[in-house]
Amino acid sequence: MLSYPQLSPSPEDVPELLRPAIEKCRDEAEQLRRLPDEFIDHLRANGAFRLNAPRELGGFELPLATTAALIERLARIDGPTAWIVWNLNAGFSAAFLSEVNVERVWADGPDLILAHSSQPGQLVPSENGFRLSGEWKLVSGADSAQWLGLLGLVLDGGQPRMTEAGPDWRFCLVPRASVTVQDTWHSTGMRGTNSNMVIAQDVPVAADMTVAPDSEARIDRPLYRVPVINQITSGGAAVVLSLARAAIDEVAALSRTKTGPDGVPIAQQPRIQAAMGRASARVDAALALLLTTLGGLDAAAIAGRPTTEAERGGVRGAFAHAGETARAVLTSMYELGGSTALYESSRLGRLFRDGHAAAQHAVLSAANYELAGRTVIGVPAGDPTL
Repeated sequence: MLSYPQLSPSPEDVPELLRPAIEKCRDEAEQLRRLPDEFIDHLRANGAFRLNAPRELGGFELPLATTAALIERLARIDGPTAWIVWNLNAGFSAAFLSEVNVERVWADGPDLILAHSSQPGQLVPSENGFRLSGEWKLVSGADSAQWLGLLGLVLDGGQPRMTEAGPDWRFCLVPRASVTVQDTWHSTGMRGTNSNMVIAQDVPVAADMTVAPDSEARIDRPLYRVPVINQITSGGAAVVLSLARAAIDEVAALSRTKTGPDGVPIAQQPRIQAAMGRASARVDAALALLLTTLGGLDAAAIAGRPTTEAERGGVRGAFAHAGETARAVLTSMYELGGSTALYESSRLGRLFRDGHAAAQHAVLSAANYELAGRTVIGVPAGDPTL
């Protein structure tokens, strides 16, 4: 099997190793609407895209909760960078591919950039596999990717093909050269994420280059027993909570110098103190819930047992709670910051814009409470994405 050596730095050191470069280029990324190419190269050189790749490929193979905690630390420095690191960490897919396909996809080295999208396209069966077509909006880091993992819904006679678990859908690995990326990312927040639209038109995909939600991993180790959907979706909640925490830090620093009409720093006002205490507790609680529920999936994988609907539903509830908490805290901090947050130069203003943009991701929607609630009640979830 293809193998690469691991990097010597511990993955836990990655956020601080990257801090100087992130702080240097985050304003440029805001203007470019993407991370600069040289910074992407710097991320690769420091192992930022090896978080969940198998050890055989030089990957860190981190547990799900550990990766989320690392992404959270990165996002305190810069949300768009952390978002890109999350969306381009799809190395776990190597555990589900044949060795021949791994050698093909990872041929150029261990630091593969593989962007993914969970919006569905169309997969039409063909003689040698499938033909993939569709439009995938908001594929973060698409222009930087060497490969893409695009969700496709298998059609049979123009209708979704059904399995016992629901519609038959697969993540399809396709080379970047086989698709078109349209420059559609003109946003008010998370500008540096290069979240453009990807278009595929009748792209051939071999059956063994697809990964279904119930696929059994070739590499039988704990990380690759975690459901595929959770491998893909867990980073966004960590990012939005970290942006909310960064906003709290900004207002805390501001409150020590910004004065009220009486000339006294607003940090001494009970109203400000209570708002800060409440916001901090909410973010800490939401992050603890996120890491605890993800840790539950890790524990089940280590024990070698399938996760339950209730455990997976708890994760989805934690995602919705993270989005809800981040929106409330970011709004509160923006209000406390007063006119300071209005200016383009304001770090608080950017955190507000980035956080609300990130919280628009579907997996952070309050609609996920419904799915989580069904698993609490004991009603079948009835959702193949769970």
